[in-house]
Amino acid sequence: MPDVTLIAQAVDFIEDNLREPIGVADMADAAGYSLYHFCRTFNQITHHTPYDYLVRRRLAEAAQTLLQRDERIVDVAFEYQFNSHETFSRAFKRVFGMQPSQLREQGRIDRPGPMPRLTLAHLEQINWGAYLKPILLGMDAFQVAGIMTLVRERRTMVSQLWSLLDRELKSQVTTTGAESYYGIISYPEDWEDHGFLYMAAFQIEEPEAAGPTLVLKAIPALTCARFIHKGPIRNLPLTLDYVYHTWLPKSGRHLSQPLVVEHYGQGYGGLDDDEFEVEIYIPIK
Repeated sequence: MPDVTLIAQAVDFIEDNLREPIGVADMADAAGYSLYHFCRTFNQITHHTPYDYLVRRRLAEAAQTLLQRDERIVDVAFEYQFNSHETFSRAFKRVFGMQPSQLREQGRIDRPGPMPRLTLAHLEQINWGAYLKPILLGMDAFQVAGIMTLVRERRTMVSQLWSLLDRELKSQVTTTGAESYYGIISYPEDWEDHGFLYMAAFQIEEPEAAGPTLVLKAIPALTCARFIHKGPIRNLPLTLDYVYHTWLPKSGRHLSQPLVVEHYGQGYGGLDDDEFEVEIYIPIK
């Protein structure tokens, strides 16, 4: 596999020059590659062409600027190297599904939001193996019971939630036979400011089996793209960034629900192991 660190070096160059008139040849020089070899390698490692990544990141930063600063749209367009208001608006509409003026009226960017900067951790996760190739399938409706909370920092909170569920299951004889476990992520409209809802849960057939202390949630029938996340569960946001900002725009699909379903099968041990794997279901239409 090509050296991921050299492409990360090129990404750093791009990020440092989002407001400057750079070209793909400049990116290749930053990575120490010939132009042809750079384009081929960058695409292989990031799953974006260099120019596509540059434009999407410029649009992402421009969107944040529109929300945070009271500047004319055309001035923001020129700041991020778009040569006209019309060119900027067309590219903005293609990526965000709305005009820049509509974003300002709405006051927020809907999920999946703007493309984040690709870090070395992102690139390593993308190139871990052939685990990010999705399967499109239908998911039947089912119901789960578990513990739910608002999460601002996934790294610690989610593991703690699974530990709480484990203790709860051990205290309830009726639920110790749970055979399928799920993590349910729900994104409210203001999730970027306040966090998302996470539920550590197990599938049940009868609501009474949940006991008096657990939350019930019904998952509707969905059309989903199923991905496999490999590695510690704390790295799942890296996989979701790939799904939302690389796979989804190229797929021609759209999100149908502000929801992610993690399926752990019969157990949820080893969440911090490098070889840990979990199925990720993304509702699409």
